[in-house]
Amino acid sequence: MLEGLDHLLELQRLDAEITRREEALAALPGERKRLDEAREAAATRLSAAHEARQEAESGQRKAEAALQDQEALLKRLEGQQFQVKDNTAYTALLSEMDRANEEISQCETRILEGMEEAEVCRAVEAQAEAEDRAVRARVESEEKALTKREATLQSELEQLRAQRAQVGPKLDAKTLSLYERVAARRRPALALVSGDMCEGCRVGIPAQNTIEIMKGERLITCGNCQRILLHPDMVKPRHSG
Repeated sequence: MLEGLDHLLELQRLDAEITRREEALAALPGERKRLDEAREAAATRLSAAHEARQEAESGQRKAEAALQDQEALLKRLEGQQFQVKDNTAYTALLSEMDRANEEISQCETRILEGMEEAEVCRAVEAQAEAEDRAVRARVESEEKALTKREATLQSELEQLRAQRAQVGPKLDAKTLSLYERVAARRRPALALVSGDMCEGCRVGIPAQNTIEIMKGERLITCGNCQRILLHPDMVKPRHSG
């Protein structure tokens, strides 16, 4: 019984290790998705900064073009001053010149504002470019680490499954079948008894069952959670007095 118990405990240990690797592997796609999202977010910020800088520079160029048009208009109007023959036409001409001067002033203001906005946008774009490079470098490094970790987990998983395949046949068919049934519903499948209580579900067990467990002649299961019950003395080294 003790030899069989050792194999049973080893089987549970291997199953726990296998489960940990399987869960770690199952988490990798989520980690890769997180990295993809970080890379895409940085690229989106860079694209937005690039578009904002282009829009600011375009607005500045439009203001400069409008300024040139208004200055040309003003020059043409000024050249017409000596051609006007009556006061009414002269007054209308002066009014047009005033409007052109006002437009010129507004264009100059828009140019200055555009220059300031473009400068800010260029700084934001430069920062976004630096962040994008940093994020891509970090993501690339983490992706390589994930690929390496995946290979390691797969290798460990293969080794553990191979070990499990060797341990299983060492148990008698009835014991192995019982363990597999319990493990399919409850993990861990083995539970210690503490003060007439199953530590797996924290429910009391009959005193007679505790006696049977300590005898170690047959496997006893918890009436509540169906786990295979073990006394602590069965799994801990015995110390001689």
